[in-house]
Amino acid sequence: MPRRNARVISVAVATLTFTTLGTAIAFAETPRYCDHEVCLENGTRFGAPASAFPQQSEPGAVSASQFVNDCAKARLGQMSDVDCGFYPYGDPQAIGYGSWAPLTKDYANCYGGNDANNLDWGATSTYSTSNSVTVGATVKAGLDELIEATLSTSYTATWGTAEGTTEHFAAFVPKGYKAHLQHRYQQQQVKGVLWINYDKTGNKDGQGYGHHYYAITDFTSTSPVKNEDGTVDDVVSLSPLVALAPGECS
Repeated sequence: MPRRNARVISVAVATLTFTTLGTAIAFAETPRYCDHEVCLENGTRFGAPASAFPQQSEPGAVSASQFVNDCAKARLGQMSDVDCGFYPYGDPQAIGYGSWAPLTKDYANCYGGNDANNLDWGATSTYSTSNSVTVGATVKAGLDELIEATLSTSYTATWGTAEGTTEHFAAFVPKGYKAHLQHRYQQQQVKGVLWINYDKTGNKDGQGYGHHYYAITDFTSTSPVKNEDGTVDDVVSLSPLVALAPGECS
């Protein structure tokens, strides 16, 4: 078995079978960052990728989704007796431009015309970050706040939502075709270990399902690359032309 795989398996087992500590002692201690994992004062190390967690919370382990939800709710002040944090592996890294997203609805040119530009747009857009565990929008906002706070104290990087800087764009759609304006922007990504500490270890909402501590390794969050003023530069283009189908101009 390759060394890398063996290590991942051993980490996963260590996380999901972690011995429960006394509540008063466990909840009072903040885990330390220990080379892409976290550890306690007694030397116990733990952390596993999200894929090592069960799909549904069960006695002995919470699911990765509940972990992330509980962490975000705690950061937003919506859940007590839960503490969590994020240790980045390093500075955020630019990862190129994201996928195209529509700026306008399709414009169908049914009747022709000699206008040089018949598809016009002017506005700013707000971009939201995303992360590697799929959760609701309010949860993402909570995690963005956590990651931004972490980066602001450790690294020189801006994070979170931003306003697009494109103010006007025009294009021409020929007769018999339809298209829309689309945009994309450069992204940055940071990886790290996300940890959580449950005060209670019961099998109810906001409790640790048998354990106080869990950690997701290689937790990834993506955000727009910002200018110094906090704005994001759009790249705007016309989407590929699509021939109109019979009946679309009736």
